[in-house]
Amino acid sequence: MTRKTVLSILAGVSLAALANGASAQTVPDQADDQRQGLEEIVVTARRQAENLQTTPVSVSAVSEKMLARANVTQIDRITTMVPNVSIQQQSGFLGGNTAFIRGIGTQEPLLTVDSPVGIYIDGIYVGRSNAANFALVDLQRVEVLRGPQGTLFGRNTTGGAISMTTKDPSEEMGGAIKLGLANYRERQAAARFDTGKLGNSGIAATLSYQHMQHAGFTKNPFSSSRATTPGSLNSDAVWAKVKGEWGDFSATYIFDWNDLRGLPLAQQPRFISNNVRGYYTNATNGGLFLSNVSESYKKSLNLAIAGQQKVKIWGHGLTLEYHVSDALNFKSITGFRSYRANPLGTYYGPPGVFGPTTTGIQEVYPFLSLKKVEETDQVSQEFQVLGDTGQFKYVAGLYYFKEDGSTTNPSNSTFVISPTLASNTASVLTFGFKAKSYAAFGQASYRPAAFDDKLELTAGVRYTKDKKEVSQTTPVLRNGKNTFNNTSFNAIVSYQFTDRVMTYARYGTGYRSGGFNTRASATQNFVFLPEKAKTVEAGIKTEFFDRRLRWNAAVFNTDYSNLQVTQFVTTAVGNSGGFTSNAKATFKGFEGELQAVPVKGLTLSSSLGYVDPKYKVFIAPNPAVPGTFFNAADQSEFPYVPKWTANASIQYEGDDVGFGRPLARLAYSYMSNRFFHANQFSGNVFYRNIRSGANKRLDGRIGLTDIALGATTVDLSFYVDNITNRHNIISGIDFGALGFAINSYAAPRRFGLDLKVSF
Repeated sequence: MTRKTVLSILAGVSLAALANGASAQTVPDQADDQRQGLEEIVVTARRQAENLQTTPVSVSAVSEKMLARANVTQIDRITTMVPNVSIQQQSGFLGGNTAFIRGIGTQEPLLTVDSPVGIYIDGIYVGRSNAANFALVDLQRVEVLRGPQGTLFGRNTTGGAISMTTKDPSEEMGGAIKLGLANYRERQAAARFDTGKLGNSGIAATLSYQHMQHAGFTKNPFSSSRATTPGSLNSDAVWAKVKGEWGDFSATYIFDWNDLRGLPLAQQPRFISNNVRGYYTNATNGGLFLSNVSESYKKSLNLAIAGQQKVKIWGHGLTLEYHVSDALNFKSITGFRSYRANPLGTYYGPPGVFGPTTTGIQEVYPFLSLKKVEETDQVSQEFQVLGDTGQFKYVAGLYYFKEDGSTTNPSNSTFVISPTLASNTASVLTFGFKAKSYAAFGQASYRPAAFDDKLELTAGVRYTKDKKEVSQTTPVLRNGKNTFNNTSFNAIVSYQFTDRVMTYARYGTGYRSGGFNTRASATQNFVFLPEKAKTVEAGIKTEFFDRRLRWNAAVFNTDYSNLQVTQFVTTAVGNSGGFTSNAKATFKGFEGELQAVPVKGLTLSSSLGYVDPKYKVFIAPNPAVPGTFFNAADQSEFPYVPKWTANASIQYEGDDVGFGRPLARLAYSYMSNRFFHANQFSGNVFYRNIRSGANKRLDGRIGLTDIALGATTVDLSFYVDNITNRHNIISGIDFGALGFAINSYAAPRRFGLDLKVSF
């Protein structure tokens, strides 16, 4: 079945549903209670269902309704809703994202470098950030846990965790269809169908499909189609969930599949060296490249056609639960995930530019990476024992994770020697890797009766063993094998002063596995050590005026030893090199969230986050004495880390006016200046020039919801994202010895219409 056929069917079903209900009367006002106050949100930040306001950890939760009203379809939009979180599409990768929480994350796409922000879907860990930018289909909520989560969420969560929970199948048959149109030739179609309970089988299922396509955001005169311009996307996603309940036993199977085709956001050259400028001035058609170079945003770039990137991500999950009694549950979570990217190609310059090289007149290009291939497979298994006796709650378990994958990454570059001579170089990065992880964990909470159940004491511990090995063939022939061990702890004291006011203090540790830097040259460190974090945190959670006002806040101080800091470097011989340094640093800061419903239907939300990171030790190459190193702590920055994040929104959902409820929403988000490299000591002379500046974004939406048409309800809305058309810089790369540096910009202003029919 072709995509056009699917779209036609969806459109036809939507129109039929509208026609069948045209003479219906308005459904009863069922949403009034929800609009009187703030939503009560249940989270599983401690692996058991708890009210957000009584969970003594720094966690933000975004509900299904909040996701829908904010038009969140990709995980990077969470950045505009919660404090001290920065997520954006990975530079040069269609299927990846770069996530930072409280200043901790990584921009390194190497498969042998783990992200310190753990991403989970229905309790299953997603091991690769390269494969984490999938469509958000049928989510019930997203939880963002800030700070080290070493006990319950395990390895590689020194920054925090993002946990996504999908909706269970409905007990009643029904579904929904959503269609969308927007500028940049954007087309969206999504459909969900619930079977309801299938007779007396105890089984219910849901199946969802989503298609999205849009043209690129940057014009390219060398492309005959906007489908092959930077920022273009053509994707399909399928999600299914089957749940069976038989007395005290339940089984849930989930499947997700994402097929993405397109090109990542444009990478615009903004700064070049005098040598490079002189060389392309003398080269035939060199002006095509020089016209791309601009410190300000350009709508059009001269680029060779790299062809679409093709990425497939899919996974299976099986959760088994046995409810022994009200005090005891057993749970098993089995997961398999796979990622294939072939090819991943990116051009940084135009075609048809010829210049003098060491081997005669040849076509030259600043840098290009074509036919990159990546693949990974992972299997995970977790067993949990969960107990709740009233005063005593606990969770204990065992965890196993296995992953293997490979990368083949050919790249070509032109190294400019002088304004009249250059050298064309080629390099291939090829390696395979394997990883295994074993863990045992436990955490318990106790409420002494002597304090009227207001005091809660929590303690947890996790032991982890990681085994890793890598076999590299190019550009350096080498093998590596290592084992890393860690024990993480967690301790929390909380006190519930009233039903609506709770404070807590926490001490926790976290661990991020060590590994192998396959980009490293033969003279650089191949092995990097595990990253370890110790945090002290205090927070308060409050609700007042019958759930009309909610204020949550936390302060923290985190010490990192062997902090893994990666830096991309391109050498004169064409190797896309780099290093992963083990530094020492402290991160201090706070975050606060305020929500209010001053009158029925009006919701005001805001948040503010601040992080102040400081290096204690950062070992870098010494430019004064080649071949030696020095502590560059006071001369180094923290890549991709904003000091300030903030957002504010105002949303109104009115009473039924006889033809639905009016909806209006306006949201503003802010992120302060960010660097994209740590320092200049590896030849990144433009690292300060390409810093981002402040990112500011204003989004708006108006519409009608809950329009009753017979057995169906309809939502219709118009939205504008990035109303002021800000050209926000979201990533940057200084290519070092190649003499140029680039930035990528977020999408420009987008506006469109959404139609949703529920039945």
